[in-house]
Amino acid sequence: MNVGKQHSLIIFMHIPKTGGLTLRNIIDQQYSKDAILKFSRDGCKRIPTNRVDFTKIRCLYGHNRFGIHEQIPISTTYITMLRDPINRVISTYYFILARPQNRLHQKVKNMTLEEFITSEDKDIIIPVSNHQTRYLSGTKNPNIEKALKNMEESFKMVGITEMYNESVFLMKQELGWGNIDYQKRNVSKNRPKHEAIPESVIRLIKERNKLDYILYDTAKENLIKGINQLEETLKKQLSKYVERHSEMGKERE
Repeated sequence: MNVGKQHSLIIFMHIPKTGGLTLRNIIDQQYSKDAILKFSRDGCKRIPTNRVDFTKIRCLYGHNRFGIHEQIPISTTYITMLRDPINRVISTYYFILARPQNRLHQKVKNMTLEEFITSEDKDIIIPVSNHQTRYLSGTKNPNIEKALKNMEESFKMVGITEMYNESVFLMKQELGWGNIDYQKRNVSKNRPKHEAIPESVIRLIKERNKLDYILYDTAKENLIKGINQLEETLKKQLSKYVERHSEMGKERE
């Protein structure tokens, strides 16, 4: 296993419906099993620090929001993926519909996409409205100032789902990873293409995710800057990597 050149414990903040399971699979290729701490889906649950040997742990991942590093007694740095809010919300809806075991399935199964987006149910409002900002700000209510500050100061790398291959390639460079070839994981099936969604519904999603778009656009700008700063040899390697994986499609978990 490749342990990379990083010295801090990597925290992969897995925001739902951003390609996280695919990235987890890539991470699993980089470290031995006993070097990865898989965190509970419940972001409020504490890490059993008295039972974890942090001299061996190289990476923690799970659906944890920003702030979990405060429980860890060694140096940490975050990575995550952000997704265009329109794609993420639509994917969330069809993901829930397709899985009766999902905790929101009974509430959502008879809703249209528009009803899902405009629902006043607090359990539905959370994943539909500025959820990525909520994750990065680490607060109950999404706070864009905190999210941007945290991204600048505490994240080694923030990838973009719509630029997945470029994001993973830069993570490899930043973290000293080895093999980053992958197969898509947990893809939402039978969801319509973006172009098939009524413009009125698109506007609703944009209206409810204004903060997420600020965060997403900032991260995308940073990613493009990082790509442009690569040496020519690495740019050629990136082009080959993107070409090799481009046929795998754009729909991700």
